[in-house]
Amino acid sequence: MANVGDRHSLRSLATLVGMSPRNLARHFVQATGITPHEFIERARVDAARMMLERGDRPLKAVAFDCGFGSADRMRIVFTARLGVSPIQYRASFRRSGPG
Repeated sequence: MANVGDRHSLRSLATLVGMSPRNLARHFVQATGITPHEFIERARVDAARMMLERGDRPLKAVAFDCGFGSADRMRIVFTARLGVSPIQYRASFRRSGPG
């Protein structure tokens, strides 16, 4: 999660763990039931959700920090995964007051 905003590819992840991309993909799906791409996208959505709940940073900054590349891409992924846009999510789930 600390590197969710970094650019990740199957090849770069495989290099990190000393496997071929194909072998990593196969083992990852066996262990988790999802692809590495799916995992990264879910992690990015989770990171963005936390930022939207806890702060007032512009959507463009949240999208960049979470690795979406653009606010438009984040909106597309949010709408597909959560059924709401990032703006709607923030309006509904933003924490008010201390906490």
